[in-house]
Amino acid sequence: MGEQETQIHSEVKKFSHEDLKDITNYFLRTVGRGGFGTVYHGYLENQTEVPVKVCSLESTQANKQFLAEVRSLSMVHHRNLVKLVGYCKDGVNLAVVYEYLPRGSLFDHLRGKDSSSALNWRMRFNIVLEAAQALDYLHTGCGMLHRDVKSSNILLGQNFEAKVSDLGLARMFSADVNSIITLSGTPGYIDPEYQLTFTLNEKSDVYSFGVILIEVVTGERPILTGRENIHIIKLVKQKLAQGSIEDVVDSRFEGEYDMNAVWKFVELAVMCTRDEAANRPTMADVVMHLKDCLQIEEHRQKGKLEPSEKSDTNTSSISTPQSVSVSFAPDSR
Repeated sequence: MGEQETQIHSEVKKFSHEDLKDITNYFLRTVGRGGFGTVYHGYLENQTEVPVKVCSLESTQANKQFLAEVRSLSMVHHRNLVKLVGYCKDGVNLAVVYEYLPRGSLFDHLRGKDSSSALNWRMRFNIVLEAAQALDYLHTGCGMLHRDVKSSNILLGQNFEAKVSDLGLARMFSADVNSIITLSGTPGYIDPEYQLTFTLNEKSDVYSFGVILIEVVTGERPILTGRENIHIIKLVKQKLAQGSIEDVVDSRFEGEYDMNAVWKFVELAVMCTRDEAANRPTMADVVMHLKDCLQIEEHRQKGKLEPSEKSDTNTSSISTPQSVSVSFAPDSR
């Protein structure tokens, strides 16, 4: 066993390719595909469900990086990050095995295969707050980037708790010259500054997360197709410039939200998706701002505010770091 493998956390199990055949019943059931390869459904010996992501890495450089990434993932622990169960490096066969999240992805519940059971505003809010806390942990606690933040990489547990997945895969595949991925990330979520410089930093993850915030409040895909493709960010900014928030909010909320909280939420999304990385907030700022929004929403739901207090809340500005000052709010709320 090589030095890198001896440094992988002991709780992370090494599987052989034959083990994966047993776990997946010879790769019988496909549950997903991506630039990294194919995801199969499987069961461990104790009947625990797991997704098995079989990596289609072809370059020597990416193959060598695989164990380094697995080692990094084995050291990362947060309640809102998908847990790495094990890995396979058996000759040319590479795979990662994760914990299973039964509710699928945030993408599925926004307008994908589970759109018939769309999440309400409060559920979506809780999910993005939990995901933001996971990314903040990566940035400030681990000094790591995710590199492919998107709604399909936010998975949901039985009680709709959020867990961020696929950490590290984007870096492996950006190193694979034969991969179909040419940039780390997914179209619609890629930092425009990164597309010019090919240099990733924490603010690249922030940009991608901002796109998710806009997805959550609108229920729309990042890139709207029609007579001409338009990014949802551009469309939202156009509507905000007209002072209209109702035209932005997903109609499936049926008015069940606090208008002030939604304005703050959308303003945060706009800040995260600024073209210049230096003008975006940090993930720590994002978490703080989301918690401020949550307080407003909780007051609405619990009905704790008296009429005079409601007036104060609707006309006052939530305390926000100067680095994340907002500019799209209407004159009065």
